[in-house]
Amino acid sequence: MYLIKKLLALQMLSRNKKRSFPIEFLEQKHTDPAIPLYNDSSFFYGGDHEGNAFICRMAFRGNRKPEAWFDFYLKDIGYFGLRDLPGPESDGFRLGSLYWKSLETGRVWEIGYKGLLTTRQGDKHEAEVRLTFTGRHPVQDFAACSDRKSNASAIAGEKWNKEFFEKLKELSQTHYEQSGKLTGTVKIAGKSYPIDMRSMRDHSFGPRSWHQWDRHYWMSGINDEGRSWTVTTIRYDFIDRLTAGFITEPDGSTDAISKCTGLEDISKDALWPQQGVVDVVTRSGKKFKLEFERPGHFPYVMDNVYYMLEGIGRYRLNGVPGLGMIEFGFNKSRYNIDGIEWPVANSKH
Repeated sequence: MYLIKKLLALQMLSRNKKRSFPIEFLEQKHTDPAIPLYNDSSFFYGGDHEGNAFICRMAFRGNRKPEAWFDFYLKDIGYFGLRDLPGPESDGFRLGSLYWKSLETGRVWEIGYKGLLTTRQGDKHEAEVRLTFTGRHPVQDFAACSDRKSNASAIAGEKWNKEFFEKLKELSQTHYEQSGKLTGTVKIAGKSYPIDMRSMRDHSFGPRSWHQWDRHYWMSGINDEGRSWTVTTIRYDFIDRLTAGFITEPDGSTDAISKCTGLEDISKDALWPQQGVVDVVTRSGKKFKLEFERPGHFPYVMDNVYYMLEGIGRYRLNGVPGLGMIEFGFNKSRYNIDGIEWPVANSKH
């Protein structure tokens, strides 16, 4: 029976892989009132070798409250960012004065904000942000670039019933990523700071319920040779473990990740490890050693149930230094999240 279920799961995942949408469609904001818990989420991260970092995210969720992150660490100032939603949702990717818009479809985006930003000490300052993301290669579709066999095995290993397949709709998302660079200027407290960072972005749309997430890690970065990666493993309350991701070579070719270090193995000594190693095997059989450390972080809470730690990442991929984002997430109903200063409100810190 297991082999039959695995074959059926593989066919289901193959149908997702064959879906193809034009880039003009992908880069729009998506809504679907007919699908409960529909979510459109866009994310940008940037970092440099000086330790400066930037993270932002907007999620539009139909009748539910939007989610917004917009935070910086600059070595001359420290941490500062938004503490509340910047305003109401309007057309396109916009909440109040926070926005991003496409300047060149599938490649160049403008990120902007004008208003108050607050330091972790509580000091409020007028600020103006104008940044430009420029992609290095065409966007990478997760369904097309990830390995299907391991995830088909995970789906086949669960008990199949009506409730399971209803929850499985959580996986019916369109999700793509792109690495590149982030440039521009941040003006705050009367001073101007130039931004020149390595960057990655993603965009996903489809159903999402944070209550169904158990725990995960997500690591994305770019090394000094121009090789980039995304590796993630996640457990839901209805499925034990799914793995996804890919290695992208400097020429833009990709190799799907078929195996990576597990959730418990990465957290043997600490639930939120400051450093560690992820061993990766790709579909072609190549092996990578991804060493990480996070000297700083941005914390968020999603729907008052799922706790996210966005680490400012330093990496070594097979010994070559790199920069990127290190994300850990845990459902607070199942894990002890003491020891981290968390926000008290949804999606803010």
